[in-house]
Amino acid sequence: MRELSADARRPFTIAVASGKGGTGKTLVATNLAVAQSRSGVNVVLVDCDVEAPNDHLFLKRVHEAVEPVNVLVAEVDAARCTGCGQCRDSCAYGAVRLLGGPAIVFEELCHGCGSCLDVCAAGAMAEVPRCVGEVLSGPVEDSGVLTLVTGRLDVGQVKSPAVIRQARAAARLVPSDLVVLDAPPGVACAAVAAVRGADALLLVTEPTPFGLHDLQLSMRLGQDLDLPMGVVVNRDDGDAESVSQVCSAFGVPILARIPFDRRVAEVYARGGLAGDELPEFGELMVRLGSSIRGLVAPEVLHR
Repeated sequence: MRELSADARRPFTIAVASGKGGTGKTLVATNLAVAQSRSGVNVVLVDCDVEAPNDHLFLKRVHEAVEPVNVLVAEVDAARCTGCGQCRDSCAYGAVRLLGGPAIVFEELCHGCGSCLDVCAAGAMAEVPRCVGEVLSGPVEDSGVLTLVTGRLDVGQVKSPAVIRQARAAARLVPSDLVVLDAPPGVACAAVAAVRGADALLLVTEPTPFGLHDLQLSMRLGQDLDLPMGVVVNRDDGDAESVSQVCSAFGVPILARIPFDRRVAEVYARGGLAGDELPEFGELMVRLGSSIRGLVAPEVLHR
């Protein structure tokens, strides 16, 4: 079990993730957040799947606050650039190139680290802000005490982690007992930015070959980040022994099984919450919240 965080004021944080898209991650994250909120817990749900956020399709905000997400990128003053190549050589990300004239910055690769500014003797480099997305937040109607924070990456932009970090920062400004992070699928930089620092990692999978393969990738990420983990098996057809074997090999418990039920898919397809229309699903989400808390040390829950 994890030790007590140095920041004793931080709410308990659950990251809901999956190795691939389409496993039911958003289904679990939204219903879990609502179920916990209606049981009296002050919840913030953060949609960190910033390239395709959709939690807002199921949860309607009473009102929205919108904040732009700006990042700093390097810019070259061509009139002052001598073409010495120092900026290119200092860039660890290959964002600065020389193609027979003044230096050129590829903004998609620039991380705003400032190394090119430090080495430019001619003073030709500067940092300028670029808007790459936005963060929307507000209370959700008819859901208890629940706030929804949505990160949204602009079309054509690639800096998902910057939007995710700002969305999580916005969530920290809302008083809460529980934060649920709806992470992007996969194990790349965006997923790491979404789940890093959580108190527990809830992995949603399905009993298919692709689901099992990507579940193992997600478990390895959780191990690398030293996160307590639990698994939810979605669309369980009663023959998920292979999932059990994978979880046993990693020492990760299965916390819930969602039966293969056409009714759940129908509710989801029309933008509803399964917990509202299927009482047994709502009860499952309440129990799931308790099971997740059982993964961590008691002092983390009571800090």
